[in-house]
Amino acid sequence: MYKIGELSKLSRLPVKTLRFYDSEGLLPPDYVDELTGYRYYSAAKLSDCYRIIALKELGFSLREIKVLFSLPKENFSEFLKAKEEELHNLKKQTEERIAILQNLNSNLKERMTMFDIVIRKSDEIRLAYHRKIVSSKSEGAEALKQMRSVIPAAVSGHRTVLIDYETEYISENFDMGLGVEITGALPKSCPFPEKIISFDTDTANLVCTAEECEDGLGALHKYVLDHDYQITGPVYRILYEDNAVEFKLPVVKLKDYDDGYQEDINLPFENDEDAVGHWEMTDFLPCREMFHPQKQKSALLKDFAKGLYFLPGGERYWCFGWTKGLLLSECGYPHRKNQNPYTIEKIGDETYMFIDFKGPGYYRGGRPDTLVFRKLDSKAYRKQEFMITDEIPNIPADDSSVLGKWNVCDLVRPAKSFDPHNLCSVLPYEALYWRTAEFLEGGGMRNSFRNRDDGSFHTDAPHIWRWMTGYVICNPRSTAAKYMIRRIDNTDYLFVQWKSGDYSFGGDEPYWYVFRR
Repeated sequence: MYKIGELSKLSRLPVKTLRFYDSEGLLPPDYVDELTGYRYYSAAKLSDCYRIIALKELGFSLREIKVLFSLPKENFSEFLKAKEEELHNLKKQTEERIAILQNLNSNLKERMTMFDIVIRKSDEIRLAYHRKIVSSKSEGAEALKQMRSVIPAAVSGHRTVLIDYETEYISENFDMGLGVEITGALPKSCPFPEKIISFDTDTANLVCTAEECEDGLGALHKYVLDHDYQITGPVYRILYEDNAVEFKLPVVKLKDYDDGYQEDINLPFENDEDAVGHWEMTDFLPCREMFHPQKQKSALLKDFAKGLYFLPGGERYWCFGWTKGLLLSECGYPHRKNQNPYTIEKIGDETYMFIDFKGPGYYRGGRPDTLVFRKLDSKAYRKQEFMITDEIPNIPADDSSVLGKWNVCDLVRPAKSFDPHNLCSVLPYEALYWRTAEFLEGGGMRNSFRNRDDGSFHTDAPHIWRWMTGYVICNPRSTAAKYMIRRIDNTDYLFVQWKSGDYSFGGDEPYWYVFRR
């Protein structure tokens, strides 16, 4: 499965275009992670991207493409044939487009398989190094020439290196590392520092000509993702004097998911005054090296936690706690308890925290992701200061239609996505937390929940929940969750907003629990 940024790199479609196609119902993700909101796409979606690109070049409108994608496979060729017949009546340019339509799919497959890709260990490279944000790739190539001109010939190697620190496919303003290979010590007068490029994991290697670079890079990413590797670093483009180009991409081979792995997060607290306060998330990266304080990379920031609060004494809120050197997390599905190491670093006038966050890939033998946060203040917060609460309406509990006991059957977002013939669209039934809701006369409630650790069930104390017409109130959190009853196929279904910590602390749109009477 590809993340949206990975699909963007392979398809050369900007992330915002992929999001627009999703909103139009043209290219929806195959899976959306409950906690992070990440979109995941199957390999088939890459083929859909190529079809969309090809069909747009041939003059199909998005409306026509959407109709085409909605047709049964047996009608797909008929639709294309009708378009071909229309194009055959046009002039030479249109006939050439018809030929592209007939051959594009096979050409793309051939283009993606024409390169030899090898996964192996790689030797380190010594460089005179400079990191720069360049407006174009050609500017980066010119900067490399200028670097070589000031490196003494006696210590210059034969290779130059471009390091692509970007994580999404972009068309301008690249964060790049520029390097000239050196074989000896640089003179003190050299304006560039020495840097050793080392590869502590396997690398995916591909050699091509300079003219084949774009196709080669696409083939490299496709191979890595199709063969279940995690990308753990930037792309290294090594340029040789004979016009050959070698790509190196650090990777880790992923294994089967480890369902049983858990870490102890009930640790004794050790204080770290530098950590206390409010932190704003600024980037989400494969590794620390790829961070640049003036160049945000990831398009996933709005899909993840907007910020973190390190509370005095390691007080826990939402799914986070901490002790010196570790962010403690308890989140996701399957439910994970993690010790996530952090370091704090002063860069310029700002203070940054780098967290090695153990995401889904970590439980398949991969590396933690690098989350980067910038410190906003060092205030000693309490969670009540930043927790989102609702204004509780003053409405009587006089809705007789909701009285009685309801059993959970699904969790959805949005409510209109509920399909009684395709239940448990977000989580498997056995993973649903809220199990029964009982509405009592006068506004009382009895609600039962499933314990995530041992699977047992418990009923909350009476003072925690109450209801009024149109709302379920959680007293400790001060939330007013809407409810509504819909009759579908002669069955009454109760929909109740689930205003969990994702809402109270993350500001996320609530999911809806669905119950049957």
